[in-house]
Amino acid sequence: MNLRRTRLYIPGNNPHLVENAGLYGADCVILDLEDSVPLDQKFDARILVKYSLRNVDFGRSEKWVRINSPDTPFWKADLEEVLPYVDVVNVPKVESYEDVEMISEIMDEIEDKHGVEKRKIVPIIETLKGLTNAREIANHPRVVAMAWGGEDLTAELGIPKKKALILDHVRAEIVIASKSHGKMALDTVYSNIRDEEGLFEYARRARYMGFDGVGVLHPNQVEVVHRAFRPEEKDIEEAKKIVEAAEKAMKEGKGVISLNGRMIDKPVLERARKILAFAEVD
Repeated sequence: MNLRRTRLYIPGNNPHLVENAGLYGADCVILDLEDSVPLDQKFDARILVKYSLRNVDFGRSEKWVRINSPDTPFWKADLEEVLPYVDVVNVPKVESYEDVEMISEIMDEIEDKHGVEKRKIVPIIETLKGLTNAREIANHPRVVAMAWGGEDLTAELGIPKKKALILDHVRAEIVIASKSHGKMALDTVYSNIRDEEGLFEYARRARYMGFDGVGVLHPNQVEVVHRAFRPEEKDIEEAKKIVEAAEKAMKEGKGVISLNGRMIDKPVLERARKILAFAEVD
């Protein structure tokens, strides 16, 4: 199971931060070519990101690039430069299944040209239209997870983001759309990088809403989020027993898994394995 508890955004035009990407311990590192890069630096950032993907040690972190959105003239060139070297393409402002398919077709061409395996896509839902189509978007075969952002959504609604009560509904829609197609759901960032207590509560709440991770803006946020997503010890111990019972049943050729007289079905076993993954227990 790929853990995506934390995805750390690093501006693609910042060489110092990029060269240390593997030291931060995030599950995913996103080299950003979109919002953090001014228009006059798009080309230079794209080349820096390509060089970094090829030469920097990312450690255990999954390598992502957030390309520019499909409504800009930059996204195709972004893909042409970086696609052979990434694990996941993060696509902002996705509004429809057709948006993902259009990007996927260009990815097909580049992957065939370079002889690399198919890369995955994580769309970011940032508009009301995108939210309306979220379940169709999640169903695309390249999509492994969905993320979301609130700035454009709340601007469309004409309400301040900090006071937007509707964002809990948005979160629920992202979780339902993702999980109904077996994909991960990823919550948005917590912007106050100095508020560790607030971040912990935010991440813990995201976990119990059904999210698999949250975005982070600073390396110091990584450990806090990982701690928030770590299950309680009693849940870890119970999960260990369930997985051990399943492994024993498999070795003995039994089709039924039981633990202390209780039948263990597939969803319970999958949840136990996820708990151990979050606890980083092999």
